[in-house]
Amino acid sequence: MPEWHKTCYGVNKHTLLIQCMGLLDKSGNTFMNHFKSALLAVAGLVLAGSASATVVTSLPGGAALVIPATDQLSFFGPATVVPGVTYSSNQPSAYGYTGGYGFSSNGSWNGTPMIGLDRGTGTFELAFAAPITGFLGELNWTVGAGGNASISIYNSMGTLLESLTLENGANVVAPGYYGFSRSTADISFVRFNEEYIGVRNITTTGFGAAVPEPASWAMLIAGFGLTGAAMRRRRSVAVAA
Repeated sequence: MPEWHKTCYGVNKHTLLIQCMGLLDKSGNTFMNHFKSALLAVAGLVLAGSASATVVTSLPGGAALVIPATDQLSFFGPATVVPGVTYSSNQPSAYGYTGGYGFSSNGSWNGTPMIGLDRGTGTFELAFAAPITGFLGELNWTVGAGGNASISIYNSMGTLLESLTLENGANVVAPGYYGFSRSTADISFVRFNEEYIGVRNITTTGFGAAVPEPASWAMLIAGFGLTGAAMRRRRSVAVAA
């Protein structure tokens, strides 16, 4: 019987002791070392897959996400924009609005359904049931209404992935099309911040493709590793018995 089997099961062969995880296998490495090495490799893949983000003004291959023309004002939500996409706000907002909507010195919109924060401070969000790879929208905002206009993207854990400041008392960029493109599908929600910010003419990439995020892959792989190790130990117990 291998020495590590004797140590683990010498007293009670039907009891698996935690210390077995630290005993040597035939190659001279511990099970914990194998497991740690696998996790480090997965972590490297996760970091490599999550690192690439680009602020974009166009999104080739993007599909239109049509905001319904509901003409709701002072609306907090939540509301389903399309299946799999949910709008919500922490301040009264215009949702699916097609009337005239002013942005002070940055002009006004009308006609095309839009979502707009009806306050100088606060936020509204678009949340995606399945993470996407890219988001682009036509954006406008006021200047000097008490906040800093910006747009941000987050993953399913609420971690900030990227942010773009649009206004900080003066325009940082001109109103127009802005968004983000990622190398992996990890954008779970988009947040629009302050200054009566509005969005319309939205396009996305990766929408509807249920691709696991890198962190999910890491957990799956780690789970498979633990299951495999448990099965091998179980077989070893049977042989030793």
